Amino acid sequence: MSKETWIFDAVEEHEKKKSLPTDGGLKIVTQIGNKLISKKKDLDQQEEKLKQIKAEIREIEENELPGAMTQVGLKKFELEDGSKISVKEEIFCSISEEKRPQALNWLEENGHSEIIKHDVKVSFAKGEYDEADRLIKVLNKEFKNIDYDEKSTVHPQTLKAFAKDRYSLGQTLPEEFFNVYEANIARVKLGKEKK
Repeated sequence: MSKETWIFDAVEEHEKKKSLPTDGGLKIVTQIGNKLISKKKDLDQQEEKLKQIKAEIREIEENELPGAMTQVGLKKFELEDGSKISVKEEIFCSISEEKRPQALNWLEENGHSEIIKHDVKVSFAKGEYDEADRLIKVLNKEFKNIDYDEKSTVHPQTLKAFAKDRYSLGQTLPEEFFNVYEANIARVKLGKEKK
């Protein structure tokens, strides 16, 4: 082995030793890594527990409490801590993605197109500010070569209000296009905590 090779090997070995963490440093990094993994596992467990609690609350709000209140003829009541509980009939309505075209067509054909929201999205490349500005000022057929996305929807709250209005008038929505769910929901207004 030449002296030059030996020197380069020694320099390379020295650089490797410099870049490796010390036993103490490696131990700290490992402890912090394990702490992170432990916290992530804790978070996953807490999120799962939260899902379960939300499901239990929904069961109480939608079934247990409204049923019990109906049996004793109550629409609302107040607890000792000032919390107020009432039962309100709710209507939920949605349109699935696969039924959206037919549902929107039904709305248009039945005179309800005013609740349909129509979005057109146009994407310009960087540096095409002037073209974008022209499009904003004058939307015309000049921009055929620009890709765009088009989507017609009904906002969920608008659809809910629309369904509620129709059902209050004794009218329905076609179930083949709309998912309608009626439920009596117990609503809680928490009282102020006493100290």
